[in-house]
Amino acid sequence: MFKFRFILLLTVLFYLNCDEAEELFEEEFDVETTFITELEVNVPNDASQDAVDFQSNTGLWDFREDPNVEEYLGSPDEITKIEITSVRYFYKDVVGNDEAHVAGEIVISIGQGGESFDTVQTNLRQADDNNTLFTLDGDFTNVNAALTQLNVLGFYYAGSVSDNPVSFITDVSITAKVTIKPDIDNL
Repeated sequence: MFKFRFILLLTVLFYLNCDEAEELFEEEFDVETTFITELEVNVPNDASQDAVDFQSNTGLWDFREDPNVEEYLGSPDEITKIEITSVRYFYKDVVGNDEAHVAGEIVISIGQGGESFDTVQTNLRQADDNNTLFTLDGDFTNVNAALTQLNVLGFYYAGSVSDNPVSFITDVSITAKVTIKPDIDNL
């Protein structure tokens, strides 16, 4: 990575004077990145209840270590903004009661805070068989502000399932725009 940056710097300096080169390198630019995490849910048989609550494992993503972002960073301080542009999810590997319906929310947590975003209530088996892709709707303004400060987010899926037992995976895909302002001293 250092060799690439050094060669790029020499090339630019060859064609421009030093002030123009520094100005060029200090311009902000955006990198779009998408990562996918599987959230696993296992709801045991509980005939005494119509619906059983669940919480998945937690997904974690550090944008400073994202391969699409990391290659452009001289230091983590160069990230000036992170904005989630879409969150999509689908259900797969459904095993258990074919009548199981899920209702819940994806909780995105950053530091001590977090926000919940409702998912669409659906029949798990049908969603899996039809490869139904869902989009998480909501205002990510507060999440984006916190994410810009901390660069790391955690998320999990919580809700309830009817007609248990059932196990499934919620495949979550998060796309974000990361704004980077290179520091000429880190080249």
